[in-house]
Amino acid sequence: MKIGTVEARQGTLSRGQLPLGEYPDGGAIASPLIVASGRKPGPVLWVQTCIHGNEVGGPVAVHRFLESLDLEALSGTIVFALQGNPLAFRELSRATPQDGQNLNRLFPGSAQGSLSEIIADRLIGTALETADAMLDLHSGGHFMITCHYALYHDDGSAAGRETARLVRGLGVPNLWNSLEEWLSGAAFAQFTKAGKPGLIVETGGGARVTEEDIERFVLAIEGMTRGLGMLPGAPVALDAYRYGTNAVDLTARRGGLYRSLVEAGDEVVRDQLVGEVIDIFGDVTEEVRCPLEHGWVGAIRRPWMPIYSGEEVIEIIETMPEPA
Repeated sequence: MKIGTVEARQGTLSRGQLPLGEYPDGGAIASPLIVASGRKPGPVLWVQTCIHGNEVGGPVAVHRFLESLDLEALSGTIVFALQGNPLAFRELSRATPQDGQNLNRLFPGSAQGSLSEIIADRLIGTALETADAMLDLHSGGHFMITCHYALYHDDGSAAGRETARLVRGLGVPNLWNSLEEWLSGAAFAQFTKAGKPGLIVETGGGARVTEEDIERFVLAIEGMTRGLGMLPGAPVALDAYRYGTNAVDLTARRGGLYRSLVEAGDEVVRDQLVGEVIDIFGDVTEEVRCPLEHGWVGAIRRPWMPIYSGEEVIEIIETMPEPA
């Protein structure tokens, strides 16, 4: 198997680059690749990190996972794309600095589009050409803190149903079946629409990476490989899951310091006070309330983060019953 500059061989761990675009001097804008090839044939899993450049827990978890990976026991191949957006990674930015675009809203991209669209086109094109399934690792980056949840896209298709099966084996307690149009350009949704299962796992953020976050990502990689039959052992099955859909992102109308009154993962109900904007004199200038009948907090703004008017402060996912 050849991917970018990597020529992968059975039973080996290989490194190289995946070209995604070009700098003005003609040098390659490229994602570092690690390809783990098992001794036995099997599926190909694509694991990508740093689609958002300031969400850096993913590469650390990949390193941790590879420390204990036994290539003799691995059936198939795992491709790790360590910088889904190399330009954003270099600037520790959520968006591509050169054009300000959020890469994870632009898939499948365009070879004739903007710089971010070209990167999206080459990244997902290579992933779909190469792999049978995709796992995308995310966090809240510098400004938000997420609870431990997974995003999937069960649209009723065969790939959607397989994604819903796989997501229950990642050790993630909060499962968001995202059918929202605003996330239709995310890589996981596009992967599923192309007929292959794709998932996001989120945890942490707030400009830090904890040991718990790393362990959760490693557990997700292990669960995905076991769910695909690539490693021995059963995926992680939890006693209960909390399901969600139809998320809302609430933004502040006033600038100031944001005080969150809930934690990521908390359950909330309609009209509950979830946060306040405090001005520089210490006065409350805005209250933020839950607009949903019942939901759970997917992400919150970092505590006491200075914010501009119009900035996101909380993400709330509508609670839904367990799927039949």
